[in-house]
Amino acid sequence: MKRLLLLALVAAAAWYGWKHYPEFVNRRPGHEAVVVNQSGHTLERVRLSVGGQTFVKESLPDGERAVFPFKVADDATFALSWQFADMMGERSWRGGMVPRGPMLQRHIFTIDTESEVIYQTENK
Repeated sequence: MKRLLLLALVAAAAWYGWKHYPEFVNRRPGHEAVVVNQSGHTLERVRLSVGGQTFVKESLPDGERAVFPFKVADDATFALSWQFADMMGERSWRGGMVPRGPMLQRHIFTIDTESEVIYQTENK
């Protein structure tokens, strides 16, 4: 019985190692997206999409920031949408570009008082 249990444990560990081997060996750092609220209002339902991934922040008070680490398989562009807590309607912005690599960047999206997005990049 002990041998069977030990064999099952070894088999489970081998299976886990086989399935997750690339994650152990290929741990590369990623990009970072920062959404900064300088609008004078609380933002709600902030959604940032890039490379088939969508990141959500339900509420972002004025003066705060949300940081989303991400990785991309190919070059991609951004789509950002948000709503103001005290105003009707959804605002959106598309643009920017994130390269697949090897250069890692921090992408900063600042939403200002006129509902405009100021997009900046800096190397990490």
